[in-house]
Amino acid sequence: MNKWEKFEQDCVEFLNKTYGMYAKFTHKGGADSAVPDILVETRQGFCFYIEAKHSPAQCGQFVLLPDIMTQTFQYSKQNTDSINSSAQMIIEYMNQKFDDYRNAGTAGKEIVMPGGQEIFAAWIVEHYRKKGVQFFITNGFKIIPIRQFRECFEISATYRVKRSGSSDVGKKRISVVKDFLLRQDYEIRNVQTEGNKLFITSDLPYHDQRFILNEYEYMFSQRGERYEIRKLSNTYNANVIFSVKLNEYASGLTDQEFITALI
Repeated sequence: MNKWEKFEQDCVEFLNKTYGMYAKFTHKGGADSAVPDILVETRQGFCFYIEAKHSPAQCGQFVLLPDIMTQTFQYSKQNTDSINSSAQMIIEYMNQKFDDYRNAGTAGKEIVMPGGQEIFAAWIVEHYRKKGVQFFITNGFKIIPIRQFRECFEISATYRVKRSGSSDVGKKRISVVKDFLLRQDYEIRNVQTEGNKLFITSDLPYHDQRFILNEYEYMFSQRGERYEIRKLSNTYNANVIFSVKLNEYASGLTDQEFITALI
């Protein structure tokens, strides 16, 4: 069992033992990040969620794809949340340093921007409120109202590519991708197709460069003196990932304060 999973279960046990006479607490989320961790059903008949975060922890993310042609980052349609003002401010900052961030790779590059803490916190709060989360429970079973999130956590954000697979361009897409490449500013000496594969020859270093076409992301992958164009899996995502660390002085709610929220 993973550490975070055991912590979630421990939180549910603690909540039911301590506050079970006021509400029922059910473990829901687990590995499914689309569902908050703990469902709260009060004796008064209303419901909400609590998110469990064992500090330090990741705390939400969104997919952001580099568009080589426009030198900008694009908010992916794969995101379940529509773009908000916080994400837009992050994108605008990253666009100013496009080359630095587009090469972040799997190691990642931290996003250090003016007002970052407030912007990151605003994104996290909006993200979890949309899911019905009203509280976070963290180390020492401290219960923190979502409205106090910023003052209780130190927040950072990193742009990082998650590893995944790639595939051939495919016969149905070869002509479209080939025409696209020839219309762009790439210096291409030759284009070849071999079955489902598409290759180009160039004197310039294009290895690992990416481009977006018809909602798919493609990559130049060096094969000897040629480059194969590879279609990246939809799960090959570059993410802005938020991480949190509990402040030492964060005390959380008292028992009576949380009970009041349940009745």
